[in-house]
Amino acid sequence: MADADTADPQAMARRMLDGLQESNPQLAILAQLMQARTIVPEPVSEGLSDEVMRLADQLAAAEARIDAMKRQARKLVALHREADDRLADLAAALGACGLCWGEDDFCPSCRGRGRPGMVRPDFELRARLLGPARPREGSADQTTTH
Repeated sequence: MADADTADPQAMARRMLDGLQESNPQLAILAQLMQARTIVPEPVSEGLSDEVMRLADQLAAAEARIDAMKRQARKLVALHREADDRLADLAAALGACGLCWGEDDFCPSCRGRGRPGMVRPDFELRARLLGPARPREGSADQTTTH
């Protein structure tokens, strides 16, 4: 018949920690930290060594830094996508390849031939991005006043 100690997961964990403390003290510290984070939902303090509490604080600080970096990375990815979309629109407005602007001989879209003016520009998009086209000086479209 199993004793009450085997039915209690916390008691089993304590016995395992005691065994680890005797055989490998460094690993026991890590196991205590893991137990404090998974089994004991309350703040790390009761019965744990000062070093474990210090490590728990360092871990919490590292997790906070990681979360901040993830938020920053998501912002950077969103900004990159916006810039990429704007460059693709500008390329279409100028009749250039939206992937490489004609600078990559191995481009799957244009094979390096997609410089501005290589395809018919999107004049509506061009007017929206760059404003209406003005006639060139000396062209027949330009009205002269005397």
